[in-house]
Amino acid sequence: MTLPAPLLSCGLLVINEQGELLVGHSTGSPRWDLPKGLLDAGETPIECARREGQEEFGLAFAPTRLVDLGRFAYYRGKDLHLFAVRTTTAETRPERCHCTSHFEATPGGALRPEIDAYAWADNDALRRLLGQSMRRLLLDKNLLEVARGALGLKVIP
Repeated sequence: MTLPAPLLSCGLLVINEQGELLVGHSTGSPRWDLPKGLLDAGETPIECARREGQEEFGLAFAPTRLVDLGRFAYYRGKDLHLFAVRTTTAETRPERCHCTSHFEATPGGALRPEIDAYAWADNDALRRLLGQSMRRLLLDKNLLEVARGALGLKVIP
């Protein structure tokens, strides 16, 4: 029996000059996350990652600024293709982020944004904020450290 190909989500690791990662609070959840989402038909991974950054965080980075980190197993049935981008706390301010993608919290209920808060987070904060699968990929498997290095940033503990 052949297993179906895993779904592919694409996303951005938005990292500031201090090596902190920009994360958004997933509405209705205790978890914080990256701007990421499923690849649309006909869309390339970089197009998807840029679209998700715009929809979920209100960020628009030129494709030339993105560093392709590759495709990674995320959890059973889903892979992540991630890109890193270097920014500054002056250029990318959490209080200016906004989400334009919405969902119905209950059938027929009011639409709510997918992301309802934004913050810069260091490794210690990320260990508390991220869900298990994302924490494992970024911190336990050191992908965030690799991304910082690819962007020419000093790695922070």
